[in-house]
Amino acid sequence: MSAPTNVPDLPTHARERLADMRTKKLFTSDLSVNEFLLVKEAGFDPLGLVMGSSIYQIAPQLPSSSTGCELTEMTRALYHARELAMNRMEAEAEALGADGIVGMRLTVSLATNPLRVQWSLYREWQDWGRRTGFPARSLNLGANWQSWAKLAAAQWSSWCKQMAWSPEPLAPWARPRQQVAYAYGTNVAEFVAIGTAVRHRDGEHYRNARGKPFQSDLSGQDFWTLIRCGYRPVGFVMGNCVYYVPPGLLKAARSTSCELTAYTHALYDARELAIERLQDEAEALAATGIVGVTVAERQHSWRQNPYNVGNAALQSGEVVELFVVGTAVVPMPGSQGSAGVARPSLVLSANDSLVATEVP
Repeated sequence: MSAPTNVPDLPTHARERLADMRTKKLFTSDLSVNEFLLVKEAGFDPLGLVMGSSIYQIAPQLPSSSTGCELTEMTRALYHARELAMNRMEAEAEALGADGIVGMRLTVSLATNPLRVQWSLYREWQDWGRRTGFPARSLNLGANWQSWAKLAAAQWSSWCKQMAWSPEPLAPWARPRQQVAYAYGTNVAEFVAIGTAVRHRDGEHYRNARGKPFQSDLSGQDFWTLIRCGYRPVGFVMGNCVYYVPPGLLKAARSTSCELTAYTHALYDARELAIERLQDEAEALAATGIVGVTVAERQHSWRQNPYNVGNAALQSGEVVELFVVGTAVVPMPGSQGSAGVARPSLVLSANDSLVATEVP
């Protein structure tokens, strides 16, 4: 996958914030206290919190093939969206004069379908009604389920009067959700990259082969250990693959216990393609290795029908993304590599909680 070009300029307020931070020497950071101190101990000063985002429309086009295959256009779209967010974060680090970014995290917020939200609340009301003792026939609205809110409000008011609750509290399904979600639109997702920009205190060169600030998802502790042992990060690298698995590969005869071989090989192939692309990015940075590699599997089907969420894959197939990330590293000139690693020692913590044993 190639990096996108012509990344739009940073917003005006972002430029104003970064200029103000450079003038006042004030930094913001999402590093914990321990991470902050270890980054300082490694010889780097935090310059500020940097971020980039991209709201991207991703429309999956399912093929009519009976065999699994990669959805190349969707793979490129998801990759491009993340690169846009990361490049904007990199541009903010450049504006601060940073050598790199540590503690980076890359998140994806999928669009919330309003119909699916209403369906979830409807099911939440049904569960409450069953626990409370309302007749099942009053809770199952069938095809008219979207009219549930009026009935739910009447039942809740009746229940509150029965319990002598005054004033009437919010119903469980009307209370704020723990996780905020946004209805960006159909097949739309927001990609956000956030990290802390840092600069070497003595002015040593820590930029990568492209002359850009390095990006790393290493924690402050891992970053300190890496530098102390003679290695440095050169970039945050990633690879992805969106793969379509048709419904025929997702099932076998009900009476048979067997491996779904075609399904297994489809996901195996998707992981291999993602890891291969990860390695290609690291090689482009002249890295000698990648640390902290993680493999995530994500669902990107965007199914619209709330009635059949559990079984929809058996009718329309699965759209799965294998997403692999890590930090590319190189040894620093004159370093002895692993020779600088301290030998591990056995430590018995005095703070371990004792497990009580009941004697019969």
